[in-house]
Amino acid sequence: MKKKLLAIAATFCLSIGMFAQEPPQKNCGTMQHHEYLKQTRPNYEADLNQYNEQINQYLADRAAGLSIGKSAVTTITVPVVVHVVYRTAAENISNAQAASQVTVLNNDFAKLNADAIKVTQPTFSTVASGAQIRFCLAQRDPSGNPTTGVVHYSTTVTSFGTNDAVKSSATGGANPWDVTKYVNIWVCNMGNTLLGYGEFPTASLSTTWGLVLHYKYTGSGGSAIAPYNLGRTGTHEFGHCFNLFHIWGDDGTACTGSDQCSDTPNQSDEHYGCFTQGSVQTDACSPTSPGVMWMNYMDYTNDACMYMFTAQQCARMEAVVNTAPWNILGSSLGCSPIFALDASISSIINPLNASSTCNNTISPKVKLINLGTTVLSSAIINYKMDALATQTLSWTGSLAINTSTTITLNNFSGLSTAAHTFSVWVSSPNGGSDLNSSNNSLSSTFTVIAAPAAAALPFSERFDAVTFPPAGWVKSTANLLNATNTWARVANTTGIPVVPTTTACAKMDNYSGSTNTTGQLDALRTPALSFVSANTTTKLKFDVAHRIRSTSITDSLNAYVSTDCGGTWIKVYGKGGTQLATVTGALVGPYTPTLDSHWRRDSVSLSAYAGQPVVYIKFESRSAHGNNIYLDNLNISNQTSTGLESLEESLPMMDIFPNPNAGIFSVNISNVNNDSNVSIKVLNTIGQVVSSPLNLKGSANGIYSVNLSHLSNGVYFVTIQTDSNKLVAKKIVVNK
Repeated sequence: MKKKLLAIAATFCLSIGMFAQEPPQKNCGTMQHHEYLKQTRPNYEADLNQYNEQINQYLADRAAGLSIGKSAVTTITVPVVVHVVYRTAAENISNAQAASQVTVLNNDFAKLNADAIKVTQPTFSTVASGAQIRFCLAQRDPSGNPTTGVVHYSTTVTSFGTNDAVKSSATGGANPWDVTKYVNIWVCNMGNTLLGYGEFPTASLSTTWGLVLHYKYTGSGGSAIAPYNLGRTGTHEFGHCFNLFHIWGDDGTACTGSDQCSDTPNQSDEHYGCFTQGSVQTDACSPTSPGVMWMNYMDYTNDACMYMFTAQQCARMEAVVNTAPWNILGSSLGCSPIFALDASISSIINPLNASSTCNNTISPKVKLINLGTTVLSSAIINYKMDALATQTLSWTGSLAINTSTTITLNNFSGLSTAAHTFSVWVSSPNGGSDLNSSNNSLSSTFTVIAAPAAAALPFSERFDAVTFPPAGWVKSTANLLNATNTWARVANTTGIPVVPTTTACAKMDNYSGSTNTTGQLDALRTPALSFVSANTTTKLKFDVAHRIRSTSITDSLNAYVSTDCGGTWIKVYGKGGTQLATVTGALVGPYTPTLDSHWRRDSVSLSAYAGQPVVYIKFESRSAHGNNIYLDNLNISNQTSTGLESLEESLPMMDIFPNPNAGIFSVNISNVNNDSNVSIKVLNTIGQVVSSPLNLKGSANGIYSVNLSHLSNGVYFVTIQTDSNKLVAKKIVVNK
């Protein structure tokens, strides 16, 4: 529904009286639970808002065709554990009933539900979609032991509400399994008015994340009670867990709320009961055909009358399992059965599936993981390119259960400018037979394109020439909302002094016009550059000027690098809001730098791309319809070593968010050589290590989640140290 940005609603899902037996209307407790967290969890709202900004950035990048993490969007299978908390025999639902709920989830999320064909309204049928998310009942528990994925707990509690009491054994419920490996479902008695509730995902890992279902409305058929007997309560609440809002925006019929999905129609309120298949229902917010989307899973109709997600709803849910911190679920082994000998190729690091490159030499890298209970000491890695002869590598080493190693294979050179398929499979673990061959092989299809002529370093651009964009540069826009808001050349004589004095700069207009341009992406891409002469000192420097429009509006500037002629982009710089601002305070009117001090020179190490024959740099503005961004004096060159400066440039970089926090936070590591190993440690103020080190082997750049919720409030230090003994430390404050 395309309306104003949702400031996560403070209203409850529904407030109705108490009824003696079954609730005559569907009552979701998610917004009531949201209010509970706002009152009881420090920094919850800020954490939630930050996460939604992150999700919006992911969706914008995805729409613009940028590299999403380290691979294309693929189907993620999420392990599920069902905690059945019962007081009476009726509340103790069977394993089969719990399993039927997972079956419903898989059908509904994949658009494989039999009633999907009931979406016959033309406008709605064109946006009905399935998500690349699947579910399995866990086959191994957090200790690595076999499990059915359904655990039963006896309680003395008569019924549970939305205060998370069911999520702790201390309050008569069941403790969650590790949220980095499983999605927890609690099934219990929720009284006479609640069907269930979900918890929204946040930028920090939450140990209570998951959903709660009333035992009467869990699963399909069996013990489930009509009209909520088709498992759609679980589908609805899982939608909340994967960042979906109610389709009407929880705005109390005002037509001003939003579910953040433009392919769902504006809707004034929830719907109950059932409507005739294909019928058009209208309200004050959508008074004409096709009307409101009453059959959407995020409305309140009966189970038999809800049977679709939209494409943008699916994209929001996919964003959760493809961005930190919840993308860690994709690496969970919870769905994997346990075998004595089970070697697996878990990923192809290079070449990435669905990528393109202008390099006709490929150096394959794959990840081998031991999923068996026996230590893996040897295996045969088989691989080939297209229909060429199969090559083999005899790997030896020592991998304990659930550990992995990255293997570099022989180069393939002279590849033609065409599509190619790289295939790899593992065989003969420990000289024997693999007891689980379903995970032995992977393939990656990619395209080699012709390489353009690349300019040698050093490279600079001052935007003084009248022609804009300059020769060889490319200007592009994604998520176009207002074509007049774009990069342009403007006269400018302020800035950090350069010789000769600057006369112009590039300006991104994020201010003008009445159209809200939030989410519009405008990019400036350099000509092709040769990094053959680049070295460990190579650096990108540029001058930037920006002033925020308000503290609640966050324009951002990002920089990306592509080494495959624009096939994929890797983010190397990103600042927004007050972090991007070069002048303190907000300015309601349009911003123009008027003093030299209004500018700041930022820099990024590009040493990781030394030796690349073709490199593109792209500067991209992400608008929040805030204020203008200015860019000038771009320079890419090898730096002259001056001791301290070169030492600083070679150090790894670390950002921590949120900070202060409640003990759960994310660490963003960058500027680490791709082959370096990194150890993350947390120390107290007297230097004692207070958490188990997190050891990262190779390709350590990225965002990692840390859970220190067991620690007392106070000041701690997070350190990252490379295997070449480069050490960086930052202070954090834990305040629960």
